Amino acid sequence: MREERERIALKIGYLGTNYHGFQVQPQVQSKSEVPTIEGELFKALKKLDIMEDRKSVNYSYAGRTDKGVHALSQVVSFDTTNANVTPRMINSVLPDDIWVYALAKPHSGFNARKDAISREYRYFLFSHTDLDLDMDITRIRAASELLIGTHDFSNFAQQEDNETGTHVREIKRIEMDMDIEKRNSVIIMDIEANGFLRKMVRKIVSVLSMVGSGIKDKRWVEDLLELRVKEQIEPAPAFGLVLKNVSYRDVKFVEDDYAKGRIEARLKKDLVFHATIAEVLGGMIGQDF
Repeated sequence: MREERERIALKIGYLGTNYHGFQVQPQVQSKSEVPTIEGELFKALKKLDIMEDRKSVNYSYAGRTDKGVHALSQVVSFDTTNANVTPRMINSVLPDDIWVYALAKPHSGFNARKDAISREYRYFLFSHTDLDLDMDITRIRAASELLIGTHDFSNFAQQEDNETGTHVREIKRIEMDMDIEKRNSVIIMDIEANGFLRKMVRKIVSVLSMVGSGIKDKRWVEDLLELRVKEQIEPAPAFGLVLKNVSYRDVKFVEDDYAKGRIEARLKKDLVFHATIAEVLGGMIGQDF
């Protein structure tokens, strides 16, 4: 008797610091390489008899993230014969810097990548006068308005990256705010588009940073978009980037409140540690050695 399968989709969050990106990379076999998010997920799903082989279950994911990039809402989908899948079950065998917090049962042909109607990233851009990282948010906002709409983002793509045959993308919105703390400030950028090229968000942040710091101006951004100049933009650091959300039509995710509570408790411990280290480092700057 053939086992009945159903399609499920999972929302996954993770801290990407200790991982070599999201996607399993078969060519990277060296034991010195750090693991991937996807690799850890596959091991957990296989251990729980939720997934045996990714090819046979029509596995898909919303988008790959690079080494060091984090996520609040990565989405994966696959078929399974296990009728008792829950986020907390999967979390019990995942490393504590990867977590599942919501589940949906979409239509049988659902594809986490192809069915996404938009993706949203958030970038935390550090600004600090004493470290020569002072950013003018007014200039950044003015330059960001030029990016909204449909453009050829060839200057914001990796030189070797042309998976779809086109670099045209539509940026739907760019919003930003400044979170002012005692010792520094952080500009928080939210960027939503119908799709992104690899490292495109981080290159956008680099371009806006150069405008915000006065190195470049709005005219340069216009030249990049109109392809009047050709430049290889250095991406902003990966550690500031978060895949914030992936949107779909007619897919309802049910969140697991218990799983979310455990995740938030874990993240608060990390926050205390890193906030303390930030103060320690800040207190050392400018001191006599």
